Amino acid sequence: MESRPSQPNLPPSLQILYQKQQEYAGLQALREASAELVQRVEKLAEQSNIMADGGEAVGGVLRNWPHVFSILNLFAQQQAEALSNQSRQEDEQEEQEPLPVLVRLPYGGETSNKDGHEGNTAK
Repeated sequence: MESRPSQPNLPPSLQILYQKQQEYAGLQALREASAELVQRVEKLAEQSNIMADGGEAVGGVLRNWPHVFSILNLFAQQQAEALSNQSRQEDEQEEQEPLPVLVRLPYGGETSNKDGHEGNTAK
């Protein structure tokens, strides 16, 4: 069906002009809608780029975790070796008899005086 203009008594050239004006108005509305759609897609692309940058940052962090865990494992091994060495040394020390130590303890019985005589003076 053809759309009929609101004024049927117009000459054919004016009817064509009226139809073209309606087509142009529709085309303008389509351009505005397309411009809005382009703006939305550009904003979506910008947000996608932000998410991609965030994903790269997260990927960088995740890429470093195996290295971090290997370092922690090395520290744990060193600490375990240090503890085992310390326990071995303690075991070796317990297995060995303690060395005798000569200790001189004074007692109140015999003391020497200024005269060179030994006497029984109590302190």
